[in-house]
Amino acid sequence: MVHSVTDTSSLDLALDGKGPPYQQIERAIRNKIQSGAWPPGHRLPTEEELAAHLGVSRSPLVKVFKSLLNAKVITRRRRHGTFVSERSDNHAVIGIIDIREIIESAGKRYSFEVLDRRIAAHSELGAWPEVGASERLLWLAIVHKANDVGEVFEERLIQISVIPEVENISFENDLPNEWLLARLPCTRLINTVRAALPERRIAQALGLSTGEPVLISERRSFANDDAVTWVRLSFPGYRHEFTGEFNPLQPMENSS
Repeated sequence: MVHSVTDTSSLDLALDGKGPPYQQIERAIRNKIQSGAWPPGHRLPTEEELAAHLGVSRSPLVKVFKSLLNAKVITRRRRHGTFVSERSDNHAVIGIIDIREIIESAGKRYSFEVLDRRIAAHSELGAWPEVGASERLLWLAIVHKANDVGEVFEERLIQISVIPEVENISFENDLPNEWLLARLPCTRLINTVRAALPERRIAQALGLSTGEPVLISERRSFANDDAVTWVRLSFPGYRHEFTGEFNPLQPMENSS
């Protein structure tokens, strides 16, 4: 269903006053989408409408729309407007994996548990090439569960200097992925998938023997020029597969 822009809720964007206008506007739009207020297929206000409503020039709006288009959060239909993209439930080879959605779409109850949380210098960990050795990182170990059984093991690093408030978040009630996307855009990511034998702690969390392989998705995400988060997800190999699609006839978005 396509929702009309004339709905006044489409212009009800609240900026938080933190950072440049384009960052505030992008966070506000992402919040609308992630909260469900703007569901898949919802038609966005035009750049002109948003500029007039927010009292800004079109320049930050052009930058925001380009970022959201490149991240495939929104899509443009010629002569019809700009819309929230339809969701995909596939395990994307290139993309942000929504573990909660994967589990719930299989008809299972989702929950998660933070197993470990600490602050460390990058020099102690050494897994993130874009981050300096002296940078302070938040390190998290999380098990995602389906019907109370371990389904995916997550290890995550977050660069504190990029988003300082993260140091005070326990993540006992907030998923790191959702929390970060509500505050910073993901403008670029690097994703690698490989098979491996799990470490003992991962095998225990997922109910595997040490000889059972896992599929590992390792991702580094960026907001503009800032390295924001490094994530390693371990999936039981016998229960999961990854699918990607490349269409050489489809023109690519110019990101220059």
